[in-house]
Amino acid sequence: MIFAILLSFIISVVLIPVIIVLCRKFGIYDSTNERKVHTGNIPRLGGLGFVTAFSIAAVIYMIFIKDESIGKLIPLICAGIIIFGFGILDDFLDLPGIFKLLAQSAAALIVVFAGYRFTYFFGIELGIFSYVLTFCWIIGIVNSYNLIDGIDGLCGSLSFIAFITIGLFNIRSDAFIGGVCFIMAAAVLGFLVYNKPKAKIFMGDGGSQYLGFMIGILPLFNTDTSFEHEKLAVMILIAAIPLFDCIAAMWRRTREHRSFFNADKAHLHHKLMNMGYSVKGILALLCTIQIFLSIAAFLACSLDTTGSYAVLVCSYTAMTIFFTIIHYTNRNVLRMRKNEEADQNQHS
Repeated sequence: MIFAILLSFIISVVLIPVIIVLCRKFGIYDSTNERKVHTGNIPRLGGLGFVTAFSIAAVIYMIFIKDESIGKLIPLICAGIIIFGFGILDDFLDLPGIFKLLAQSAAALIVVFAGYRFTYFFGIELGIFSYVLTFCWIIGIVNSYNLIDGIDGLCGSLSFIAFITIGLFNIRSDAFIGGVCFIMAAAVLGFLVYNKPKAKIFMGDGGSQYLGFMIGILPLFNTDTSFEHEKLAVMILIAAIPLFDCIAAMWRRTREHRSFFNADKAHLHHKLMNMGYSVKGILALLCTIQIFLSIAAFLACSLDTTGSYAVLVCSYTAMTIFFTIIHYTNRNVLRMRKNEEADQNQHS
């Protein structure tokens, strides 16, 4: 496992500069518009680097570990190829949102019908609803991490912490899957060497959607019974930052009678920038919150049922309050700026 983890990191660190050179040679850059916060030509295929690094290291790990779970991975591998493949196509062709949703739905259906699904939520057995809920979970988590990828290092850093957390949850009950989580984390860490502010490369839609997909499916493997009953509730907590941001975006676009596929500049990182935070400041703030969310997740799984649910509900409430405060503070900031501009125009 340690060899595979180191190999994943090394391949990622070595491969990313090669991709940067190739992107510059062929002019493969992330587009700039009024919604993006970066300027200049930044290569956008970083996801190709860490997905390749993870894939090579994971295959070598599987060959040596010879775990009985390996045969069950084939549907997940196929689904991951669909997610990453369409993500890469989107990086080149800027596909309509409906095409991306169809690809995500196909991948989610493969996972669900292969038998991977959440079976409990807050201790309540889901029965047939487990299929629908798991399908929605995969679609939601893929798009959540795609949407949160708006500033240097953010999606990668949140994903890195999430993979470490999921790996620690799994390492005792399923060392193989725990190892896969750590191998993925190592590949992302290699990418972050070049994606930290000021980024030399972006992961692109292929990279962010693949990270969301992996975070979505890795918890679906069987774990110990105590975690199984709380798994979905705990995963919602671990992925709370991108999930809450995605829910806010859906509500915002519904309220404004806009399509869910219409991008805007009102995500969490945009609001924090409006409030005066630098990119490094946003990264530090949200990574700190992510670490506390991971700690809360471990705490929830170490307590009895009542204590566990109390931690989860309090954590959800805290995140709701955080997003609400950011929303109204940002709105007041924008209102003040608008009033100042109106005063200046009136005086001029």
